[in-house]
Order: sequence, then C-alpha cells, then structure tokens
Amino acid sequence: MAAQTLRTKIQTSFHELPPEARTSLRDSILEHFNGVDERTNHIISTQICLALADLLLQMPEWQGAMGELVQRYAQAREFALLELLIFVPEEVNSRQLRLGANRRSEIMEDLRSSAGFVTEFLHACLAKQQAQTHGEHTTFRISLLKCLSSWVELGIIPILGLENNPLVMHAVLSLEKVDEHSMVHEAASDLICGIVERMEDLNLTNESCQFELTFFTLIRRLEPAYLLSVAHEDMSKSTNFCRIFTEFAESSLHRIMSSAPQQPHFSMAILDSVLVCCGHPDYEMPDITFNLWHRLSEELYQRDDEQTTQIFRPYINRLILALCKHCQMEPDMDQVLEEGEDFTMFRFRVRELIRDVVFIVGSSNVFKNLFDYVKGASAWEIMEAALFIMSAVAKSVHPTRDENPAQVVESILAIPPSTHIAVRHTSLKLIGELAEWIDAHPQFLEQILNWLLAGLQDPKLSSEAATALQNMCSQCRGKMIPHFEGLLQILKAVDSFNLKPEAANGLIKGVAIILSDFPNEQVAQAMSTMCQMQIVPLSAIANGALPPGKIAKNSKNDPVLYLDRLSSVFRHVTPNVSENQSHPCVSVVQEAWVVISKTCETFQSDVRIMESLCRTMRFILRCVGAQAMPILEPWAKQMVHVYLSHPHSCFLYLGSILVYVFSSNPSLIPGLLGMMEAFLPPTFQILQAENGLRNHPDTVDDFFRLNARFLQRCPIPFLQTTFMPSIVECGLLAVYLDHKEANASVMKFFFDLFHAGRSKEEKEDFETRRLLVDQIRHNFGAKLVEALLRAAIFNLPSYTFHDIGDVIFELMLLERTCVCHWLGAALKGLPLKDANGIEKVTQKQLVKVHKEVTSAEEPKDVSDALRDFNRLWR
Repeated sequence: MAAQTLRTKIQTSFHELPPEARTSLRDSILEHFNGVDERTNHIISTQICLALADLLLQMPEWQGAMGELVQRYAQAREFALLELLIFVPEEVNSRQLRLGANRRSEIMEDLRSSAGFVTEFLHACLAKQQAQTHGEHTTFRISLLKCLSSWVELGIIPILGLENNPLVMHAVLSLEKVDEHSMVHEAASDLICGIVERMEDLNLTNESCQFELTFFTLIRRLEPAYLLSVAHEDMSKSTNFCRIFTEFAESSLHRIMSSAPQQPHFSMAILDSVLVCCGHPDYEMPDITFNLWHRLSEELYQRDDEQTTQIFRPYINRLILALCKHCQMEPDMDQVLEEGEDFTMFRFRVRELIRDVVFIVGSSNVFKNLFDYVKGASAWEIMEAALFIMSAVAKSVHPTRDENPAQVVESILAIPPSTHIAVRHTSLKLIGELAEWIDAHPQFLEQILNWLLAGLQDPKLSSEAATALQNMCSQCRGKMIPHFEGLLQILKAVDSFNLKPEAANGLIKGVAIILSDFPNEQVAQAMSTMCQMQIVPLSAIANGALPPGKIAKNSKNDPVLYLDRLSSVFRHVTPNVSENQSHPCVSVVQEAWVVISKTCETFQSDVRIMESLCRTMRFILRCVGAQAMPILEPWAKQMVHVYLSHPHSCFLYLGSILVYVFSSNPSLIPGLLGMMEAFLPPTFQILQAENGLRNHPDTVDDFFRLNARFLQRCPIPFLQTTFMPSIVECGLLAVYLDHKEANASVMKFFFDLFHAGRSKEEKEDFETRRLLVDQIRHNFGAKLVEALLRAAIFNLPSYTFHDIGDVIFELMLLERTCVCHWLGAALKGLPLKDANGIEKVTQKQLVKVHKEVTSAEEPKDVSDALRDFNRLWR
C-alpha cells in the first residue's frame, strides 16, 4: 500500500510538492530502489520502479538522469535497473502524466543518448545469464526481453542491425524451443512483433531491404515450431506465432502491393504462414489475422488493378474455405446459436470480413465453390456453415447476370422439416439476403412466401422468417402488392408468432413499404387498419383497462411495444403527395394522436415510455408534415406542461422536429418561440446544478440541437428574443463538455449562429440578420475564442477539433481581424509552465499557432493547428 500510494502521489499530485523538496524525495526513492532485488515482492518492486520512472520524467532539473542511473546501478542492482528500464519508455506517453510535446522531446533526447549504455548493459546481462549453468533464470530472461522491447517500441533504439543483436537472436531461439517457458515465449514474441511493427516506417534503401529479408528468413524459420505447438495443443504459443506472422504480413503489405505483379515481393510468402494459422483447430486463431485481410482488401479496392487482384485471389479462396470450416457448429448441438455468445460474435466478425473481401474472388464464385463443397457433405454442420458464408455474400450477387443462386434456392426450398433447426434457421437468413436476386427471378417468389409463412409458425424460426419476409417486402415491393391482404392477416396475428420486437417491427416496416405504392385513396383505409392494431391495445393500457402492476419490458402491457410499432408504420409509409394535395394519413394521425396524448398523460414520469412516444410523434410529423397542424398547439402545450415537472430531454428533441416542420409558416413562429421560452427554466435548472452538464449530456445534446434548428429555420425572430444571450452563455460553459454527441451539438449551434450572420441563402432580410449576429459576436466573441482554445488544450479529445475548427473559421469569415486579437489575448493568458515547472509552450510556438490559425484558408487548417498545439500540453 505504501509503494502504491507513493507511485500514485508522484503520478497525480507531484505539482503539490515544493520544488526545493524534490531532490530529497528523489534521494529517498533511490534508497528504496537500491533495496530492490529478485527476492523483493513483485508488486512492491513494480510500484517503486514506476514511482522513480514518473519522478524522473517530471523533473527537468534532473539532467542526464537515465545515463546516470545506468552507470550507477548496472553492476550492483541489475534486476532493479532492468525493471526501471522497462517502465521509463512505457511512461513517456502516459495520459496521466501529460508531459507535453516539449518535455517528451527532451526526454527522448536523453533516452537516445543513453541507448548505447542500455544496449551494452542488456548484452552484458544476457552473457552473464548464459554463462551460469545452474539456477532458474526465467524471470531475469523475461525482464531482458521486455526491456529491449520497451525501448524498441518507443523508437529509441534503431531497428536496422537488430537482426544481429544477441538478445534478438536469443528471442528467436527461445521461440524455436518446444519446451520454452510460456512467459519467456510471450516476451520473445512481443519483442519480435515490436521490431516488425517499426519495419513499416523504414525508408526503402539497400540496407533496409537486406534487413527485411534477413528478418523474413528468421520468421519463416518459426513455422515448424508453430506446427509443433499445434501438435502439443499449446494454444498460447500458437497464438504468439500467429501474431508474429500476421504482424510481419501487415508491416510488409505496402511493399507487397507496390511490387510488380510479374515479380512478387519475397515477403508475400508470409501469407502462406498466416493461412496455415487460419487452419488451426481453434476458431480464435484466425480472428487474430482479420485486420490483415481487411487492410489487404482496402488496398486492392483502392488500387482497382485486375492484375494485382488476381495474384491474391488464391489466398482469399483459401481463407474463405478455412473460415467456413471454423464457422461449423458442434455436431451435438441441437439448437440455434444464442446471441452474445463468443462463437456467435466470431461468426459475426467472419461475416463482416467475407463481405469485405468477396469482391476479390467474386460472390458468384463463392456460391459455386461452396455449393460444390456442400453437395458432397453429409453432416448438417458442414451444410449450415456453407449456407452461413453464402448469406454473407448474397447481397453482392448480381441480380440478373448470376444464375448460381438458383440451385441454392431450389435446394433450400426442398429441405424437409426434419432437417436440423440450425440449417433451417441459416437458410431463412440466406433467402432474406437474396431478396434483390429473387426480385429479378419472380418464378421463385410464390414458393418462397409459402416457405416463409411455414417458418413463421415455428417459434424457433419465426423471428428469422419475419426478417426474411421484411426483406422480400422491401426488395420485391411491386410484386408483393397482390399479397398485401395476406400480409395484413399476418400482422393481425403477429403476437402469436413469438417474434422478437425487432423482427415484429421489421415485418410491419415491410408491409408499410408496400403500402406506400398504393393509390392515395386506398392508403388511408389500409393505414388505419395497420394503426388500429396498435392503437387499440395502447388505448387499453393508457386508460387502465389492464390489471395494474409493474410493466415488464416488451410484454403485452408495455406501451413501448405498440408505440414502436406505430413508429414503424409512420416512418415507412411514404405515399406520393403533391404540394397542394391532402395527405392520406392525416385522418389516421388524428386517431393516433388521441391515444398518444392519453399515454403521455398516464406515463409522463417514465422516461423509457416518453422517449418511445416522442420517437412515434417524430415519425408522425415527418410523415404528414405541416398537415399535422391541428395537433400542433395541443401537443406543444402538453409537452411543455409535462416537461416542467418531468424534464425528459426527448421533449427538447421533439421540439426541434416541431420547429423543422412548422417554422415555414410565419404565423406559427411566435408559438414555437413561446415553447422554447417555456423550456428554458427547467433546462437551466438542470444544467446549472453541480456537474449538471456532465450528468445530463442528453439534455445538452437535445437543447442545443433545438437552438440550432431555430437558427436554421427562423434565425431573425430567434435572434431577437430576450433569452438569446442566456443560451449563448450556457453554450460557453458547454463547450468544455467531453461528450461526443453533446459537444457536437454545442459546436453546431455556434457554427449555425455565426453562419446566419453571413449566409445569403435565406430569404429573410440579410442586413438585419447580420446586425443581430454582429451584436452577439461583439458581446461574446472573445469569451468564445478563449473557451474554445482552453477546451481544446485541457478538456476535449482530438476528434472534436474538426468542429472547433469549423466554429473558429466561421468566426473569421465574419471578421478575421477581431479573431486575431481575441486569439492573441487567449494565448497570452495561457501558462507557459505547468505546476511542476515543466515548460509547456515557448513564445515561438505561441506565435506559430496564432499565425497558422489566423491565416487559415479552410477549417481543416484551423483544426490541424489546434491538434499540433494540443500535443504541447498532453
């Protein structure tokens, strides 16, 4: 506990120590360090070494610390020094220390100057260890390998010449030993992988080519050792070998791709080693290689060169066949796979990989090869795995030119009911994925629909059958119109099919898509029929007709079940309505609104139900647009009334939908602004509480999304409101919030605010809008620039810099001179040193970032400058 506390204090609270006390603390820690040896408790030795490493990195006054320590302890404290040498490179980029780029550069120079001493020390330790003929040296060898690996990975020790390094050769020999200790084997693998990763950045020279060839030869020597590890069922060692082969292949990929097709690069043979690993009996092994194949696929897709693609086709064919075997379920399994299981997730990753690489070999060839493969198979698990791989590429099959799926479809439709449940389940998935192809081959449609209907009757297959039926409705919508009445009957019985909620909603979506192709005069009645199936049970729940009790999720007394189904209907029914034509769904909206209003009143305190209800209202409004005006006023009043007592953020989001739909009518804008004003007191009360912004990111997100929508749709009335300054002040606090979606909405609000001051696209009076924005810019511009700069340095991750760049650049488009002054003042207010006395930024660097930002010609220039500046502080 003492060692842990000491390390934590140095890591997080070192700035609290007076500068004059640092030397005595260093000397005290060195005393403890001097007592560390092989017999010291591992946890204590680790924490003491980490404490010393963190102290060293945060004490710029300790010049040449690394060289001093190596020379001081190389003879007397080998073990302790090894531990320290492992941790110092690892801590250089520690997020907790936040050393900054300038201090890191100083440290890297210090470490490079000490690299020769460190290398000699490691060689001497290895020679000493090899000279000893007795005792167990496993821990010491692990530390040696880890130490070199740590220094190599940080880029301190050059990798050219390492092929002759005694410790590297020791690592290779350790990997070749069948009976090597597993931890030594892993440390040796990490070292080789670290060297291989750095190979990718080597410039192409004779020396680097020779180094790569030598290292390639060393790594190819390991394949027999891999085969022995498989024979001995040593999974950890097999994994290590697979990592090495895969890392080498990834590192050499660019050079392999750049070689002429007539003269393939020598390292292409490493793909054979990788594929040997893909043939391992355990499915976890090929998983290690997936990133390589994804990268290979991306390279080939970008190059779009048939000659190069042809070279890799045999490798991908072998990969697909290996993955097909790995996707086979256990022969004694009598159910379908459960969602969330490790093997299920593996098959999901296989499906994504197959979809990524299929263009290399062609989906038609995959169908043909797998169908030939499965024809001679008698085991159900082989058939199921082949069908699963086919389902992954089915959407890539050309609907008119490819006839290979015809044999597969015929075979599937002929599968007897007694076939294993997993085969039938995967067959349903495959048929669903082939929906576009089936649309071009309608001779199969009738038989397929009957087959899917039979699948709906089986509780174990019903959800997959419903999903397949949804795909048929979506892709074959014109040909499904004659079956519409039958589909309605299926929907009426949907609760009897034991469907998952997503599958039921998908089925409703499919029917709704077909309904969109009906003549408008027929849409209203069919739409009413579909909605009444949900409105009737929802009304019973909202009016308390069902027995009271706790609502079980997705049960028959759960309002969300029916609200989500209504959402599916209104979202996907999209009839063709001309501008002055009455929308056929308006009457249905009136029917639904009455029940939705009652549901809101009954369950207003339940956030899950309210979120679902707002989602339903969103799709209702999107469906009928401004023709939903009769429900605007009562819904807005009810929404505000509920928000005052139950401030669910979903109401703010729905408010933005109301603004989007109805703001085109000038007479409705005052009412919308009144709704906005009513939202403000409870919203500010939430956000002004202690940690309010951090604890309620959804409210921040939806609140500023609503404000941005006003700026987009009716900027002048919104900018003229008395509450506009308070919203901007709230935004100044919210720019520091480290939450991806919420911060993006805040930045979008500020971008739209300043864009409104220069955009001439809107029909409103440009000069009035410009003056209103100028007033806000004059009052808040300096504060905003300072807030954005400090948020970028101290609070926000780098992925937000794109949005920050957009806002600052938009400000500069309005008035670049002011931004120059504001940014200069904000930069002057930054501390040049941190609390530990480490120089974070020089005056020259301040001038550089100011120039780069203020002379930017596009938003990316601003974000790039901020990203570079940010590295000085982290």
